[in-house]
Amino acid sequence: MKERIDTIEDDFWTERLPFFTAQFPTYYRKPQQVHGRFHTSEEQFEASLNEIIPISEKRGKRAYVMMHPYVVEPKLTLTVGLYDKPKQYADQESPIGEVIGTPHMQGFREAQLGNAQAWYYPNDKMIVLWECFFDSRFHKHPFATDTNMQQLWQSFEHYLLTKFPQASTLATPFNDPIAESIEEYQGFLKSLGYSPIAKAAFGKKVR
Repeated sequence: MKERIDTIEDDFWTERLPFFTAQFPTYYRKPQQVHGRFHTSEEQFEASLNEIIPISEKRGKRAYVMMHPYVVEPKLTLTVGLYDKPKQYADQESPIGEVIGTPHMQGFREAQLGNAQAWYYPNDKMIVLWECFFDSRFHKHPFATDTNMQQLWQSFEHYLLTKFPQASTLATPFNDPIAESIEEYQGFLKSLGYSPIAKAAFGKKVR
């Protein structure tokens, strides 16, 4: 791609990787290459008494990972000619002008599609995948049959397991408000190989 691609917060995002090709039902007409941009950092933590996912350490260090799925899309500019006197229509607001000529492309930009976050606890060899989703206009219900959501989750899992090869367990909360019901979300987790490991958590062994 010879045109310039505008990226955001280049000092914040430490990696960018291609994920998979997806067809989105309500946005793009053609299949799109989904990428992930990543931020990783180390942070101190102190566990509370009401942790959703049980961690053996009360305090210590953990690694934090944020990921934004995105596609590269063209940046288009439009030229609008303004009317001297806005046209009046009885059943709609007055237009102030109209587009003149054809849209002009000025490079490309990264269009964010969703969000994902995770932590790695080295002493427990556990990755806590807190959330991983496409925004509402890019996913469809039920999640268990949405192959785009499944591929996004699996791509993030693969990145995390490559980043933290000593991990032996993946864990995640048992519900997320992005789903239409708790049953739908848990059905989605089960389709990815997760099962209950605590009162409010699902997990699976990876080694």
